[in-house]
Amino acid sequence: MRRSAPVLLAVVLPLAAGCIPYSTGTTAVPTPVGTMEPSMSAYFIPRGVEYEDADSSDSPLFGADLEARIGIDERSDLGIRAPGFVGVVVDYKRRLDAGPHDGAAVAATFGGGVVNLGDHALVQAGLLASGPQNSGATAYGGVKAMQVIPLNAGAVSDQPTVGAFAGVRLGSQRLGISPEIGVFYDPSALALRQSNWIVVPSFTFHGQELLDLFFGGTRGGADPFPPRPAPVPRPPGGRWP
Repeated sequence: MRRSAPVLLAVVLPLAAGCIPYSTGTTAVPTPVGTMEPSMSAYFIPRGVEYEDADSSDSPLFGADLEARIGIDERSDLGIRAPGFVGVVVDYKRRLDAGPHDGAAVAATFGGGVVNLGDHALVQAGLLASGPQNSGATAYGGVKAMQVIPLNAGAVSDQPTVGAFAGVRLGSQRLGISPEIGVFYDPSALALRQSNWIVVPSFTFHGQELLDLFFGGTRGGADPFPPRPAPVPRPPGGRWP
């Protein structure tokens, strides 16, 4: 492959080989009932573009997702994600164990949607486990499988993507960051690389306080910008006693 072709693809479609939700960024414990947990994941694929020219350096591919997880009941939540900002994927997470809410947990996930600007449908499923929940560090990991299905004659066909991931949530469910690394068997449908295996490091920023920080909400129940008290009216005649 000539160098100009993958460079153009890397610019025009920065995650052409990765507009699927590689990163997980959540523990096995569902989002509390009636609440929403927003998040943003940033990730990259080292050597995402491999050049045949020995004198050329391989290039990484980058991507970002937005997601909101909504608590349904004590054992499940629903995630709505925009992979690479060019699709919508919905996944359901169901806790399988009967432990306490803040204890170690195991959950199953499955879902689907459309990706790549509607060129493909996506189906996915996974198994997720995490340690005891605390405000310091919560380890999590699991396995997942994803498959894209062409929705029109011009869309390329692809093989299933299967892999494992591990991460740690630093902070709390209201405000935290989750560094994560995944290893996937993922042949490139666009022939951007020769290897069928990829390593995907990612960082997920999540929590309700993200919205509070960016949009002027409350943190910990306190308004960071309380209104000024109303001025005291002057007495008749303009003089104080």
